[in-house]
Amino acid sequence: MFFRLLLTALLLTSCSTPNWYKPYGYMTFKRMPKGGSPGFQLGWIHGCQSGLGSQFGGGLFMYFYTWSRDPDITSVNPDINKIRRRYKKELVGVDWNNRDNINKNFGDYNTIFWNAHGFCHASILGVLQMAEMRPSLPGDDRYDPGYEPIGKVWSLHGKGDTRIGKSGLW
Repeated sequence: MFFRLLLTALLLTSCSTPNWYKPYGYMTFKRMPKGGSPGFQLGWIHGCQSGLGSQFGGGLFMYFYTWSRDPDITSVNPDINKIRRRYKKELVGVDWNNRDNINKNFGDYNTIFWNAHGFCHASILGVLQMAEMRPSLPGDDRYDPGYEPIGKVWSLHGKGDTRIGKSGLW
């Protein structure tokens, strides 16, 4: 009974982090900078999802994440009503009657998107390399999911293994 209550409490507290249930999602999306505008936060989430879903994440991460950059927010002449309907929950703090506030949030979205994309795809590339997995690169054959087991992502063997005696210095 206690275990069920503890598990339920842990799951409910995790729900505030986007993508907490996906591979590496809780640890990555927990690193989202705090205190940004709603546009900044949405841009960071979309950028990070896009970075994790890139080819550098391999087939496992491409299965769970995908390209998320919103073409309506990034367009020169955005359809504000369409965006407001699409992101009711995510952009709740935007003053839709103030054009300057809208432009600031859309600018924040565009500013942070590529930085978050780079951060998240570099993070996952490092995790895969540490587990001695090699994600497919441009020009390589298609990813073969049978080539590398899914559990290898959580392995501690490989580059950067910090356990005593594993680095070759002992």
